[in-house]
Amino acid sequence: MKYCHTEIIIHAPISKVWNILLDVDRYPDWNPSVAKVWGTLKEGRLIFAHILPLKNVFPLQIISLKEEEELIWKGTVLSSSIMKGEHYYQLKDLGNGKTELQHGERFTGLISPFIPAFLISKMQANYKYHNQKLKIIAEQDN
Repeated sequence: MKYCHTEIIIHAPISKVWNILLDVDRYPDWNPSVAKVWGTLKEGRLIFAHILPLKNVFPLQIISLKEEEELIWKGTVLSSSIMKGEHYYQLKDLGNGKTELQHGERFTGLISPFIPAFLISKMQANYKYHNQKLKIIAEQDN
């Protein structure tokens, strides 16, 4: 299985970080890969995201939405047996108004072993960058 994983400490309460993750209208403010996200974040539902590097709109199924704990969605290419990505945001309350954000993606399916290392590395750098932008937004007015 190929994967990309990042983490960051944010000096803001977990509730504030969680609310940013739930505000799909603001995703382009902190995620440079996303032009637009629409839909309702609810477990089992589909949302849609216009992903800039791939120049396409993708349906994403919310597979886990646990209040102030995790948001996970999956996207597929052709079918989940061909390629599936599970994108996750996991939060941990560190106390004293600090939150740990773990963020990444796990890839499975027949073609996932062939994802080149340079592409995973590029994704990792992109995820770190948008973690930093989310951190700046969350830490404003704290």
